[in-house]
Amino acid sequence: MKFDIAAKLVSPSQRAWVVHAGRARVNYRDFVDNGIVFLEAPYLRLENNIVKSKSNLRRAIRRSVAWRKHAETTGSQAPSTKLADYDSGTFKETDLQSLTGSVSRLYGLAKKGDLVIVPGRDIYEDVSQPVIRFGEIISDFDFSETYSGGKLTSQSVPLRKVSWLTVVPRKSISFDLEKRIGKPPAVREIKIDRDNEELLKHAYDSYIFEGNSSSLVTADKYDARDFVLLNHSSELIAFLVSAHAVISQRGDPGAINDIRAFTEQYFQEAPIENIEVDFASPGYWRIAGATVSLAAFVSLGIAVFSSGTSSAGLKSGIEVVNSASPGDGTAKDLEESMNILLESVGKLQLEKATETARKAKDTIGLKSSTKPVN
Repeated sequence: MKFDIAAKLVSPSQRAWVVHAGRARVNYRDFVDNGIVFLEAPYLRLENNIVKSKSNLRRAIRRSVAWRKHAETTGSQAPSTKLADYDSGTFKETDLQSLTGSVSRLYGLAKKGDLVIVPGRDIYEDVSQPVIRFGEIISDFDFSETYSGGKLTSQSVPLRKVSWLTVVPRKSISFDLEKRIGKPPAVREIKIDRDNEELLKHAYDSYIFEGNSSSLVTADKYDARDFVLLNHSSELIAFLVSAHAVISQRGDPGAINDIRAFTEQYFQEAPIENIEVDFASPGYWRIAGATVSLAAFVSLGIAVFSSGTSSAGLKSGIEVVNSASPGDGTAKDLEESMNILLESVGKLQLEKATETARKAKDTIGLKSSTKPVN
């Protein structure tokens, strides 16, 4: 079988941008439904290299203001389209000063692969509530592409194409991150670092960042009646953590004929940073490891054991890919490590582990960010 760990490798050059969807978030649905973000700057034409020149950018903004006034004034004469016909001096108006900075950030500094964070209001768990939507810019800026929505403020605006990743209730965002997301300007940067790693947890189920790894394992059908099965699932996670510690340090772990005894012996050796457990709604484990592969290994193990494949089929070997970061070598390392583990676990113990995982999958919805590939 083939499995996709879908673990995002967060590069040092990746940046995160908060983009507000206009006044009172009036453009939020335009953003979501079309996979784009833009600024309320109607008729803004950004010819090649305008965003790299402050004087030309100010000219372009003055030209867009002139064309907006023309659109609002019946019978008015169309203004000039030539950039050189507009003043390049600094703005006295604070709103235009702010717009200049936002244009420069969204269309000049933001790059393909950067995170986009958009506050809005949406249906989440069947309730309309404030949310934060996370996405990723999927293409370089193309000044020839524009969008026109149903409002004057969204007529012929430059855009950035976005692939939406996740949406979370605003109430689940920490107070510290809430302050960083804040209010205007329309576009602001939030630095991606260890202090702001919460951004990555909301955006990606599984990621690798600064030599550490993080993966999400969920059980969204759990209720109190399934407490014993929940504990068995936690024991399976602990076993995978222990197995990764042994295999990454020594290679072959030898024959594993008692999973519980193996876990008790080796769990303390694991470079585990944290296992966050939350079974409010929905239930999950967030595994954070102090290596690039620990969390993804656990995620992979949950997917493998719950796949329904026979023990004989698993012992014949699996293949691992990483669609989120195809160039990263972690997938092949995990493939080798998981195949070592599957070969090492005794047949009866492997059947017991797979039966537990399959039952947990059916009963409490146990699943990880790793998915089988057909």
